[in-house]
Amino acid sequence: MRNHAQTNWDDLKFVLAVADHGSVSAAARALDVNHATVLRRISAFETRHGLRIFDKTSHGYQLSADRRALVDAMREAGEALNAVGRMIDAVRPQLGAGLRITSTDTFCQIVLPPVVARLSAETGLDIDLVASNAHFDLARQEADIAVRPSLRLPDDLRGEIAGHLKFAIYGAKSGHDGWLGTTGPLQRSGAGQWIAQNVARGDIAISADSFMSLASLAASAGKRAILPVVSGDAHPGLERLETVCEVPPVPIWVACHVDLEKSGRLSKARALIAAALKDEMDCLQR
Repeated sequence: MRNHAQTNWDDLKFVLAVADHGSVSAAARALDVNHATVLRRISAFETRHGLRIFDKTSHGYQLSADRRALVDAMREAGEALNAVGRMIDAVRPQLGAGLRITSTDTFCQIVLPPVVARLSAETGLDIDLVASNAHFDLARQEADIAVRPSLRLPDDLRGEIAGHLKFAIYGAKSGHDGWLGTTGPLQRSGAGQWIAQNVARGDIAISADSFMSLASLAASAGKRAILPVVSGDAHPGLERLETVCEVPPVPIWVACHVDLEKSGRLSKARALIAAALKDEMDCLQR
């Protein structure tokens, strides 16, 4: 009789990633591994248990219809294991050897490098800084701490506000005609909503899902864009057209999962990040 206790829960993580993200490539990006690793771990799981989880189709790996209940049970087991991991982290008094921080591409390129350098020097930690405009799932411990500009935090996160992100309208120094629009997560931002309400679609030639991309596009294409001042002021090809923008400042949160709010392991790191981030934002937004 097969011993079900021998299930490799690390392989389970790969199965769930493919099921949740819809493709092997998306799962590999979410897990920060290569495509071949995901394929190998899925194959190992299916071989070990003598069953097929996914159908291999011309469109990639598709979850078999008769395996949905099994995958749901796997997901519940995975969530329980993640909860145990968070509880262990919550009672650990020390930071340990490493820390994984996620933030937007704008913050990772412009704001956080000196903050992370300061944190590393003061704690001796090995730090992974992960740039993504999509929100990482801290419940699954894809990251320890998130630094995010957002009007409010999701219910499963807790954090403190370390400052506010200000916006302005920028244009190319060489001349500007027309606007740049937003796509993806940026459409839901204050800047994206202002563009949707105040700029005719016919005046938008190019759109992007990244403020860093919008800054470079504005300079290269001779367009106008609403940008955080930390990225607009930093670009040598741009100038502020309107210092006071109707887009309200957005709080910058230093957050972790709610289960880790009182974690001794993370509280020191969060406090250091928040203090250094406030200093950095004060300098960048003068």
